[in-house]
Amino acid sequence: MTAVVDRLGHGQFNEVLIEAGPTLNGALLRENLVDEWIVYVAPVVLGHQARGLFHLPDLTRMAERFELTISDVRQVGRDLKLTLHKQ
Repeated sequence: MTAVVDRLGHGQFNEVLIEAGPTLNGALLRENLVDEWIVYVAPVVLGHQARGLFHLPDLTRMAERFELTISDVRQVGRDLKLTLHKQ
């Protein structure tokens, strides 16, 4: 994955937008490759088998957690748009 980031840097890309599922999100978070996360939260309940935002199966203790800072919250229709940054 870092090879892709290196290639984008050599191409002088300053911003890359990625719409990702939990597996890619987890990998990007673990590798510290994202500066800003934009997350939309809908007021719905999907149950315990729904897929989460980040797939991090080896994260098992609170001490291993990733902390994010909320820099903006806006309502978009019925949803919330959260802008998050990794600490």
